[in-house]
Amino acid sequence: MSAPAPPRLRRPVRRGGGVTPARKPAAAEPDAKPPKRDAASVLTIYATLVMLAPATQTVANLGALGAPATVFSVLAFLWFLAGRLTGRLSLDPGSSSVRKAMCVLTIAFTLSYIGLSGRSASPLETQAADRALILMLIWCGLVVVASAGITERARLEVLLRRLVLLGTAVAVIGILEFFSGWQLTEHVIIPGLATNVDPAATGARGGHLRAQATTTQPLEFGAVIAVHLPFALQQAGDAARWGPGLKNMLRRYGPVTTMIISLPMTVSRTAIIGLVVVLAVLMPSWPKARRRPAYLMSLVGAAAVRVLVPGLLGTILVLFSSASGNNDNSSQARTKDYAGVAPYIKQRPWFGRGPATFIPSLYRYTDNYYLLALVEVGVVGVLAVLVIYFTGIRAGRLGRKLSVDEPYRDLGQCFAAAFAVMLFISATFDTLSFPMLSGLLFLLFGCSGAYLGIARSEAAARARAQAGTG
Repeated sequence: MSAPAPPRLRRPVRRGGGVTPARKPAAAEPDAKPPKRDAASVLTIYATLVMLAPATQTVANLGALGAPATVFSVLAFLWFLAGRLTGRLSLDPGSSSVRKAMCVLTIAFTLSYIGLSGRSASPLETQAADRALILMLIWCGLVVVASAGITERARLEVLLRRLVLLGTAVAVIGILEFFSGWQLTEHVIIPGLATNVDPAATGARGGHLRAQATTTQPLEFGAVIAVHLPFALQQAGDAARWGPGLKNMLRRYGPVTTMIISLPMTVSRTAIIGLVVVLAVLMPSWPKARRRPAYLMSLVGAAAVRVLVPGLLGTILVLFSSASGNNDNSSQARTKDYAGVAPYIKQRPWFGRGPATFIPSLYRYTDNYYLLALVEVGVVGVLAVLVIYFTGIRAGRLGRKLSVDEPYRDLGQCFAAAFAVMLFISATFDTLSFPMLSGLLFLLFGCSGAYLGIARSEAAARARAQAGTG
């Protein structure tokens, strides 16, 4: 029996004097799957740690820098640097505005840190300044990873959807605390972590236990939820993502409803101011068909809170009505802060006394981040912080103008709303002194840069397509 004939080889085909190699089998072609670990995936882990790990607990012996999210953000930045060195990741010039703004903030903090050597600072102040400068570098790495690492619209939207889910989980914990009186951070300690901040709640106000969840205190809880709310509203308004049925209806409006219900449970003016700012920025940009149901839902929500928690709305209204009176201790304390810190500002008006050196145990509380920044990093530092806020607003607004489809345009307005919230509530408490809120802020700041970079890339692609068909 003769051996089988060998398989026939396909000869190269000559075309125009050249040789075109035979086509490879389809099985040999590389599989075009997205990478398993991109910036959005890495930042999802960071977001989970910063939102769900109690902000009052840190890795033992690392102090304020030992929060799990802070430690992981260093690893994330090292991962990004490795990608840069291997050529897998590049810096998109379209998203460079947020990185430039971070350079401005870093320079302001560094100059203030250098100026600390010009006065006799206590060891406690020097250690606090060292931590603040290290934390600033960590924030820079976070912004770089988010702004330069996320280059596709789909991946940015995935990360923001995950952020909304995490914000909803924090809001649910706050609601459960409000009704049960059981505080999570007092009873749950993660193995390997130690309590770095007193987890005790700020206490009751108007007979109501104030919601706190995994944050350090109710003011931070209200600010964190208010910053998440614009993105929850945007995702609920994107009708193309949802189908009919009760299940999809709950998935669509559940996060928004949960967040809005949880905000009054902080029993603070800051949370209500954040809610008002969000609605004031977002609602004028909505079409009439969407605005009218929003007005109705606002009234229904207020009535529901009044029925479910009798006296809560009345307590909040009293907080605002008494803010200018002589019977409000919180307002009086804030008013006295101006006179109390004036001598320190006069001593070093331009670059301040040093970042994070105005320690309450040594001096006093300010309950106003602009006032605190004026003392610690001076006029230059306050202007640098404002550069961050307005750059985030500008990135959202400019990306909105460059986008053509409505859901993506709404996303730009959400970034503008989030940073507008920070702009206003920074006058009501020390915003960037709180770990969860500051970590969330700089994550969103990097995402706003990524959003603008993606919008610019898509606009340039549309312009090239139009030029090719013209």
